[in-house]
Amino acid sequence: MTPPTPADPRPCLIGGRIAGSTCTACGHNAARRHPRCERCLGNTIATDFGPTGVVWSSATVHLRIGELTPPFVLAYIDVDAGPRVLAQVVGGNEIPAGGLVRFTGEENGNLTVKAVGQ
Repeated sequence: MTPPTPADPRPCLIGGRIAGSTCTACGHNAARRHPRCERCLGNTIATDFGPTGVVWSSATVHLRIGELTPPFVLAYIDVDAGPRVLAQVVGGNEIPAGGLVRFTGEENGNLTVKAVGQ
């Protein structure tokens, strides 16, 4: 996988971890690689986050979005030692807040996760 471009700002996985960046000035974590911090414009270093995270919220979507055919489940994930990201849940079942997930890959450019233990 290649890191995202400004034309496609979605996070991407490299080796099962999110390719991101951390600001050396303010410590802000971003879910994509930036040469400058999006908050303070300080310098950043490449940082990989994951491979797991905790569900903040999830919902079943009943509308077609791009190539995603409904119904499908999206979840906001608080990535281990990193930022919060949006991901598609593999298997189609909502995961309650606080549930542990593992990043499983990408589908149509979107991160995918699966509940740990499934």
